[in-house]
Amino acid sequence: MAPVLFNQRLKKLAIPIDAGKTIGGQPVFGSHKTWRGVFVASVMGGLLFLVQYIAVGQWEGLVRISAFDIRVAPWWFGFVFGFGAIIGDLIKSFFKRRFKVQPGKSWFPFDQIDFLVGAGVVAMFFFDMSLPVWVLLLLIGPFFHILVNHMGFWLKIKNSPW
Repeated sequence: MAPVLFNQRLKKLAIPIDAGKTIGGQPVFGSHKTWRGVFVASVMGGLLFLVQYIAVGQWEGLVRISAFDIRVAPWWFGFVFGFGAIIGDLIKSFFKRRFKVQPGKSWFPFDQIDFLVGAGVVAMFFFDMSLPVWVLLLLIGPFFHILVNHMGFWLKIKNSPW
């Protein structure tokens, strides 16, 4: 969800990924899906992972409360993890446009799980993503997504609560 925080920054990257192209009269992804979002999601995912990686190195007890030991992943894992999340969002946006759901309108539950599935697929190449981990991800993730989006709306960071 980091791209929203950069909504007023990096304006040179605020170029729609689909360059305004359409399929069947509908945008491929829509004007809200920009290169800035891809860049910010990837970089912030990488930086946040590095912080977590360092924290686990300092406080080994964190591994016991984690779904998996992040120390087995390479330092660059977070960058591809963030990229996977935004790819999941792009795939959902493609289908959202096909179903003629307007940009900015909620499409429950897909708006809440798209990035989780994209990031989870990337994580499968590095970790054992067992069924309980997937269930936990898909049950708890949407709750936090809704909470953070509403907080962003209340703080006037976002234009809508979804």
